[in-house]
Amino acid sequence: MLVHFPIALLLTGVVMECLARKRPTLTRPASGILVAGVALGWLSAAAGLLSFYTVPAHTEQAHTLMWWHLGFAVFALLFFSGVAVKRWRGRQAAVTKPVLLIELCGAILLIITAYLGGTIVYHGGAGVEPELLSQEVRSEHHHGDAGHGASSETHSESSHEHTEGEDQHEH
Repeated sequence: MLVHFPIALLLTGVVMECLARKRPTLTRPASGILVAGVALGWLSAAAGLLSFYTVPAHTEQAHTLMWWHLGFAVFALLFFSGVAVKRWRGRQAAVTKPVLLIELCGAILLIITAYLGGTIVYHGGAGVEPELLSQEVRSEHHHGDAGHGASSETHSESSHEHTEGEDQHEH
């Protein structure tokens, strides 16, 4: 649930900023929602970084997408952090077109990030209890001992079997 609140707050903040151009009374609440979204976004980022290193079994595709997810998330959070600081300082004034453009770019990055996160979990099995996954997924990819019975070795050939054509990776 931690990841859903910043997404909802940041996207709501952008929509409110757009609406505030016609209804100035929404300017101040929109700024507050953006600040709250960024604060929760940083908490979510910390949880995501922890998850990246402790997630139990998942597919190689999910692992590749994790890097893309991480990159898009960093850029989205940086965009919104800059916007939130600027908007909080000028929360009485309507948003300028350049700042609104940055917010819209951040929203696009955030939507891509959310999509990748959903794909990683729902199609790649990352973060799902290994006992619930098929044997193929359980034996395909581990990140060390995630507290779920995975090998305590990290990425040795004995704990991580590679299929033909699969690249090895490290964290």
